[in-house]
Amino acid sequence: MSRREFTKSVYAAIVKRAMQSNGEIACEGCGLILGRKPYHVDHTVPDALQVDKSRKLTVDDGKLLGVECCHKPKTVEDQGAIAKAKRNEANHLGFKTIPAKKLRGAGFPKSEKAAKREPKAFLPPLPPRQLYREEQP
Repeated sequence: MSRREFTKSVYAAIVKRAMQSNGEIACEGCGLILGRKPYHVDHTVPDALQVDKSRKLTVDDGKLLGVECCHKPKTVEDQGAIAKAKRNEANHLGFKTIPAKKLRGAGFPKSEKAAKREPKAFLPPLPPRQLYREEQP
């Protein structure tokens, strides 16, 4: 089922709820006064995680969030939670996706020069570099 959107009356009620007494709109996530900054009305619980989508959306189902301050980080968290829920559902129903394996090849033969090379474990360690030297007057 597709995503549900807030009706105009519910959207207006959420915006009115976020409006301060002086008429400025504040982010309901952090309290930042938005002024002319963009905002979105976001689902409090991600719509993809809702089981009963036949119920009408109410004012309590949404929050007014500033795009930069709260909406983007919340969306990132929501996407992770939604993906995990979908993976769990797929695993529960038995059609778990199998990760692709790396292609295995025969590889390349070592050259004569590479075969003669000594391993680095037998070499003596290099002295530490002097990055900051004190100059003597």
